[in-house]
Amino acid sequence: MTEAIQTTPAPIETKLPFAASANPAVARCVNAWVRVHKAELAKGKSSSQANSAADRAYLDALPPLSGDENIRDFIACVTQAMIADIILENSGTKYLYAAQVAHTTTRGQSKTPKSAA
Repeated sequence: MTEAIQTTPAPIETKLPFAASANPAVARCVNAWVRVHKAELAKGKSSSQANSAADRAYLDALPPLSGDENIRDFIACVTQAMIADIILENSGTKYLYAAQVAHTTTRGQSKTPKSAA
């Protein structure tokens, strides 16, 4: 009698942890990366090519730098990308500086319009 041996497929090597993020914006960026990475590998692309396309998808999913919440989410996404080596440190500091500049422009804006006196 022959015994069937079940094997588990080897995990796909990725740069990102698969843990769910508590921040929906970060989760959206991570999901974009994972989705494109898997799709590129399924097309027969190399791991390097899949990583490159997935990195672009992650960056394309970054929140716009408008409004306090989006800016905070942008910073969280960029930080996650730096940890996962999607954005290199040199580029990451430029992204974070852009977020800082965007934040300073929103600080001077009033939450409610002033009525004309």
